[in-house]
Amino acid sequence: MFKVFKYLFLANLYKRAKKSIFTLVGFFIILLFFTFIINDLLAVVNGVNIYILLSLKWIVIFLLFTLIARSFLKIMDMATTLSNNDNTPTNRVKSQDSKREYILTKEELFSKEDTILEKYMKN
Repeated sequence: MFKVFKYLFLANLYKRAKKSIFTLVGFFIILLFFTFIINDLLAVVNGVNIYILLSLKWIVIFLLFTLIARSFLKIMDMATTLSNNDNTPTNRVKSQDSKREYILTKEELFSKEDTILEKYMKN
């Protein structure tokens, strides 16, 4: 039974955080490609240009790690809000009661049939 709940939780998390998960994977791929490209350039370049490439490499790596951490925290936030879901049965009953009270306090109550008849009676 626990496996079923775990599967449903992960499936629902994937459904809600699909964009963030793909963004996270994309940042990892960009990080890998960027690291390989800069390492190849560092092997070829000599002199002052090597320091510029090294500083560029670490600035971009720091930026990508920041974006990866942000995406990961966003996914974790979605997971915690998913587990602490406010859609419990008591909250649903309260919201239904408030809707019912709102409808009953209206001056005129119309059903769908009444609105359709009123629409055609005006024409």
